Amino acid sequence: MDLDDCILSQLTIDSTKREYALYYQDKMYSLEDVTITKSPMPVNKPTSRGGVYSIRDKEYKIKGTIHDLSVMQFISKMMLGPNTEFQEIPIKTHVEIDGKIRPCTLFTYLTNAMNNSSKIIFNLLIIGIKIE
Repeated sequence: MDLDDCILSQLTIDSTKREYALYYQDKMYSLEDVTITKSPMPVNKPTSRGGVYSIRDKEYKIKGTIHDLSVMQFISKMMLGPNTEFQEIPIKTHVEIDGKIRPCTLFTYLTNAMNNSSKIIFNLLIIGIKIE
């Protein structure tokens, strides 16, 4: 298991105990009620999805809620699928490595969003990780 998998596995265990911030167009949005899950993919080897990103035999997904409805105007630009110029969406948090708390950035793609009058629930696919 490589370092990224170790960190993501740690995040799946205690994802609700951390603070998360989603960044888009130089604005920070607090991401709440976060859960991170790992799910197997039905592939035998690394595969390219539409030439956009590649997947392994498992993927990590993140689900969280944003109460700042101003992000609604950007969803079609952020989401994988309806937009051909979508971008990686960074989500920042902290993780403990060797007894030290270190900043961690999860790079994600938005795969689905659901909203009501008070919140937006984001479903994102984690495609990379950076530990500072």
